[in-house]
Amino acid sequence: MSDLRIHNVVIHALVKEQHQKIQPSQLRRAVLDPNHEAVGKTVSDVVSIYGTRNNSAHYGIFESGEGRGSFPNAFDQYAAFPQPSDNQFLELTRTAMQRLYDKASANHASSGGYLLFADYSNAQGRYFLIAMIKQKPGITLTENLEPTELMQLDLTKLNQAARINFSRLSEYRSATQDERQELNYLSFVSPGSTKTASGYFVTALGCSQGAAAAQATKSLICEARKFFTDNDALRANKEAFNNSLMEYLKAKESDKTSVKLSEVEHIARSHIPSQLAEQAETIAGELIAHLNSESCGVPSEFPVSTSALKRFTHISGQSNYWKMTFDRLALGEDESAEVYYDRAASRLVLRNIPTSMRGLIEEALAANEEE
Repeated sequence: MSDLRIHNVVIHALVKEQHQKIQPSQLRRAVLDPNHEAVGKTVSDVVSIYGTRNNSAHYGIFESGEGRGSFPNAFDQYAAFPQPSDNQFLELTRTAMQRLYDKASANHASSGGYLLFADYSNAQGRYFLIAMIKQKPGITLTENLEPTELMQLDLTKLNQAARINFSRLSEYRSATQDERQELNYLSFVSPGSTKTASGYFVTALGCSQGAAAAQATKSLICEARKFFTDNDALRANKEAFNNSLMEYLKAKESDKTSVKLSEVEHIARSHIPSQLAEQAETIAGELIAHLNSESCGVPSEFPVSTSALKRFTHISGQSNYWKMTFDRLALGEDESAEVYYDRAASRLVLRNIPTSMRGLIEEALAANEEE
């Protein structure tokens, strides 16, 4: 990741085996050298998988009431420094580690791991990352060329992680209360909810999953459509995919259940041309990674915004004498469309009028003739 610039980085260890009593944490006393090749690769690898299919992110803000804990306030103080020192960085990480220790010790089913803390910048801005990394067994060769087992960091999957966007946090602070309803400045990766063994990580850092349903709904519809439009091989299936996506969102709104990017992925895969079958998993994965990225900010799961969905599914208008609302999918410039728009004459033609409505219209016309 050539545009990655590491301002500060350290790794601590939260020592706890699942269903075992927690042990004292192992804390480094000094930051790591960001210019060290292995250090840079570790941070780069973690950043590169954040928000991918198996590491999809929820978006939100810090808790404001009970459950907030000490970390959010400590981070606010840290973010106020123009150029935080090594000690100020380490102090923030120690605050986080103490919170993680407290929450993990109270959760018998929880487990620890290595905690990577990094303050870094890339093309998208400046971030503060906290990621829990586990070990996995590997194989190496001895000097006598004999295979032997070793333990190494698993940098292919994040056990848990959180990331704070400095610029979005600043934007949130200066926003009005109404504007804040649709703003997020942090995200977190967690395989379970706050009620599960893994949830202690999220609660320890005071993370709260934000609704931001309107922006998430809008971004999903616009970005998914754009993804199909911009791909030459997918463009012909754009409308079919969009129709399926809208039907899915309507169903979620009706059932009052959450949209899941994993389900959107299945919809996308069903509209990938058969000649691209071998690439379908990669293409669908790229779509989900794009939607879940920091730039799009579509959470892995979120409620549908009725108002946002309506802007994409309905067109409304009125004059002094009439009022009309119709589904966008019914609109077309072909005379066979349910709602036919004659651009040249600037008129709308409604087709397939329900029998009951035709009866009311004809009754009204008959009454007008009698007057």
